Amino acid sequence: MIRLFSSLLLLGAFVALPAWADTTPIPLHKGLSGQDRVGRLVWRGGIEMNFDDPRFGGISAMEIDPGGRTLTALTDRGHRAELFLEYDLAGDLSAAKLIDLEPVTGAVGRSIEDDRNSDIEAIARMPNGGWLVAFERNHRLLHFPASFAPLRSSPRLLMPPPGLERARSNRGIEAASETHDKKILLIAEDLPTSRAFTFAWLGNGAEWTPMAYTLFPPYKPTGAALLPNGDIVVIERRFTPPGDVGTRIARIARRSLRPGAPIQTTEIARLETPFVTENFEAVAARSAKRGQTLIYLASDNNFSDDQRNLLLMFELLP
Repeated sequence: MIRLFSSLLLLGAFVALPAWADTTPIPLHKGLSGQDRVGRLVWRGGIEMNFDDPRFGGISAMEIDPGGRTLTALTDRGHRAELFLEYDLAGDLSAAKLIDLEPVTGAVGRSIEDDRNSDIEAIARMPNGGWLVAFERNHRLLHFPASFAPLRSSPRLLMPPPGLERARSNRGIEAASETHDKKILLIAEDLPTSRAFTFAWLGNGAEWTPMAYTLFPPYKPTGAALLPNGDIVVIERRFTPPGDVGTRIARIARRSLRPGAPIQTTEIARLETPFVTENFEAVAARSAKRGQTLIYLASDNNFSDDQRNLLLMFELLP
């Protein structure tokens, strides 16, 4: 019996190996010996994800559970991917396993993947429970009610913020976050109010107040998340043809987010060569056991063999 039990354990280990083998650890940089910090971020691990499912990729939005084990990612093609994260003995991100990948349900009850305008770009917790999900191409907001299986129930259509109808097909809402006072902040990637600002809105899903988000050219906002202290972290992307990309990570102070005032950011870090670079569009944050703030970044590979699906973890210095 002991021999049989040992054989089953060994077999289980071999069965589990391929799932973890689909992720590969990556370094923070190339050629900077001993450097584990960029700006105010300390490197806590990163992986490249190559899961054997052609539907996986195009990550543009994500959320992570408070314990840091389950990450929910939303894709450009309308899928919800559930990832189980693994950490090493130091608590650094070391691997991920794809445990579920299914289409998101649309407002009319059908799969969003059946909709050519299924380009999910942002997610935020709703003040009254559930999730707000923002789409480009056919610009719209959906509210998924709170449930034991998030984003699996039928959503309802929310009132779009004023002015969103003027956004170009792929230049609509790219970033969304709950605020410290239980409102929602939406930020458009490229819907200028002037040369220095892009449109943003503050509201509750039923009413929206237009605001102006201050741009830091050539970067454009692509993701946002609420930090444990009530500030909001924003990621901004720059792209220089034919393929040079960079990322600016910034913070919106909770006290500065008020109607009528331009939204200003303070820079946290920049990811530029020789540091790891990719098309980062998704960000999430949580508190660690000892009170540290951890920030996760995920890249959108646009389902291209020339780009990578990366997941990075950093610790934000006080």
